[in-house]
Amino acid sequence: MLKQTTLAALALTATFAAATSASAADAYFGVQNAVKDSGDLTIGYVNSPADGVIEVYDFDGSVKGRLLGTETVKAGGNINTEVDVTNYPASKLIAVLKVGGQELATKTLYVNN
Repeated sequence: MLKQTTLAALALTATFAAATSASAADAYFGVQNAVKDSGDLTIGYVNSPADGVIEVYDFDGSVKGRLLGTETVKAGGNINTEVDVTNYPASKLIAVLKVGGQELATKTLYVNN
C-alpha cells in the first residue's frame, strides 16, 4: 500500500511539473521594443497560458527597479493591453507576465523620449 501511495504521489508531482513547464512555454510577449514616454503604456501583444497579470518595472538592464503599474490579462492572446503608468523615470522598462505568482515571461521595453 505504501508503495502505491508513493508511486501515486510521484506521478502527481511529475504531472504538475510537466504542466508548469508547458505553461511557461506558452507565455510570451510579441515583438515590441519601444514605447512612448507618456500616459498609459500599451503592450501590443502578450500570450498567457492562464489568467494573470502584467507588471511593469523600472529596469537598468540587469535589475528590476520600482513597480510602475499592473494590469490583468486573460488566458490566451491579449492585444493592446493598457497599463496605467503615469511616469517613466528610466529609459528602459521591463514588462513581466505573472500567472499564479510565478514569472513566466519578460520583455525589455525602451522608452522613446
